[in-house]
Amino acid sequence: MGAVAIAASLLTGCVNTKFKTDATVQSFVVADEPYAAGIGRDIIAQGGKAGDAVAAMALAMTASLPSRVGLTGGGVCVLFDAASKKARTIDFLPRPVGAGGAGSVGMPAMARGLYAVQASAGVMRWEQVVAPAEQLAQFSPGLSRALVQDLSAFGGRLAPDSDARRRLMGAGTPAVGTVAGQPELAATLSVLRRQGVGAFYAGPLAATVAQGIGLDAAQLRAYQPRVGATLTVPFDISDLHVPDTTEPESGAALIQAWKAVAALPPAERATRAAQLLGATGAGATATAAGAGVMVIDPDENGAACAFTQGAPFGTGRGIPGTGMLVAQGVDRGGFGAPALIANSIIGRTLFAGVGTAGGSDGPAAGPAALLSVALPSGLEDKSTAPQIQAARPQSIPGRVSFIGCRVSTEDGIRYCQTATDPRAGSLALTVESERKRD
Repeated sequence: MGAVAIAASLLTGCVNTKFKTDATVQSFVVADEPYAAGIGRDIIAQGGKAGDAVAAMALAMTASLPSRVGLTGGGVCVLFDAASKKARTIDFLPRPVGAGGAGSVGMPAMARGLYAVQASAGVMRWEQVVAPAEQLAQFSPGLSRALVQDLSAFGGRLAPDSDARRRLMGAGTPAVGTVAGQPELAATLSVLRRQGVGAFYAGPLAATVAQGIGLDAAQLRAYQPRVGATLTVPFDISDLHVPDTTEPESGAALIQAWKAVAALPPAERATRAAQLLGATGAGATATAAGAGVMVIDPDENGAACAFTQGAPFGTGRGIPGTGMLVAQGVDRGGFGAPALIANSIIGRTLFAGVGTAGGSDGPAAGPAALLSVALPSGLEDKSTAPQIQAARPQSIPGRVSFIGCRVSTEDGIRYCQTATDPRAGSLALTVESERKRD
């Protein structure tokens, strides 16, 4: 009910419709790092779809936000296909490997996970999706505020002798705009672009990765992401879709909290949901940190993804010669929670949002942040997306950005707005194009 309130509460500002064939089409991309958002915009402008854009943005953040996103890490995505009217989960979490459990290294899941996302919800060639990230790593335009914030808060986690510490921090925490090229990472991305994602899991690069992580090469070679259905809450002709994963604080816990507070007064829902999820606020030590991307493309397909390195900068140590940091394994979903709302009758995405943990705000921060923008208003609320964002209870930890849409009952035009979290370095962009005539 709360999520539908978002989908039904936004002011006119963005036009897109399945009924007015001569209308300008607007697509929306949001990322928790501005360079990545710009790459997502370019991918859509070049004819890409939601899967292309989120994969390209994630790969870009391996260079522009390595504190939260990396090729040895992973994440989870929720996708909605407007043509088939079906949603799916692609689960590529960097789960702990070995006997160490939580706190040990994670399975490098990102490359095959993003390939699965792009293959199932994209139309571009794989090399087109990888190339912008390679260029970003090779020719750094300068560190963004998002990365500088993480370097200031968590740069001490980087191993003193790591290449990442030398390039990103130099003699101390750099300022926004500091140029920090990453040629080793660019070379690794070049291998992925030229040889395909399989090169990360078999061959010379895979041997380097396995040795650097301390992982059996056969284990790395056998890894595959999990592709399946979503968990849903139906609302009339629309459905809320969240990931179907097995970790605590995952989609099942989110839906359970949602249902438990649905009958409460609107002003109480978000805070109570956070309590039920176990979101306790700032912790004494670093916890899993996340970053999100979300897209609604010209065909009204939707994608929302949350990524993690397991902890800020992962384990803090690098794999020599590759430009990659070793991720820490995750066994809980509190780092990030993606969600979509989609009309399953005519096939259109109405909401795409991701809640993420900042890295020092305790457990369950991602799911709690997501619900904090979905639950407070209720069906009767007519707030705009920025108003919903501004009204978030400050006691609820985490960060959240989202795209929300409503459809006019008079002319069938879809109106959308974006809302980014002011505490993060997020950026939302709109892409306009002419609708193709039949």
